[in-house]
Amino acid sequence: MSTAYSEEELRQAAAEAGISPQELRLALAERDGRVPATTRGNGKSLTRRSSGVKQVESPIAMPPRDAIGAVRSSIERQTGLRGHMQGEARADIVDDGAGLNYRIHGDPDGAGGSLVRIEVDASTGRAAQALATTGVVGITATLVALGWLFGALTLILGGAGVGVLGALLIGRNAVRLMQATTRAQGTAAQALVEAEERLALPPTSRAQTGG
Repeated sequence: MSTAYSEEELRQAAAEAGISPQELRLALAERDGRVPATTRGNGKSLTRRSSGVKQVESPIAMPPRDAIGAVRSSIERQTGLRGHMQGEARADIVDDGAGLNYRIHGDPDGAGGSLVRIEVDASTGRAAQALATTGVVGITATLVALGWLFGALTLILGGAGVGVLGALLIGRNAVRLMQATTRAQGTAAQALVEAEERLALPPTSRAQTGG
């Protein structure tokens, strides 16, 4: 049974296996028959993560839907954004301005609580950067090629100028995306802490804080 292992033992075993502690807990729970093998609507395993997605996770002593609601409420309060449920065990909060998406997953831990994972996905922001890079390279190459073809130094210099300016803008946006991702991870971690702290509040206080 997974309850025979300490948190440190679980972390060490997960590190040796190259998976997260949550993945190991779920695998042990599935092995013991306490929770079914879980998949999402896209047919992929719950524990699969796309490359580059940052995540934080924590056990929370609430049923999955309540835990997701508490975490979602905290992120919404911190960011001013609004999220929406994706089925019973996931909520999404999209930050279009930063090009980020918070994905909140919750699954039963077999003891009445939940294992909650928040993924911070910057794929939208990276895709926008890739498109911008392609556009700058294309324009620069076109201007330089035309300048070379017609012997127009002005076009060559103009193309070089567009390339330099575009590279500076793309670099600045890349830094901003990296900073936004780091802030989002902090927001996600704070949401998990607040969800745990809410359990210690009396029912009337939970209602006032959105619990």
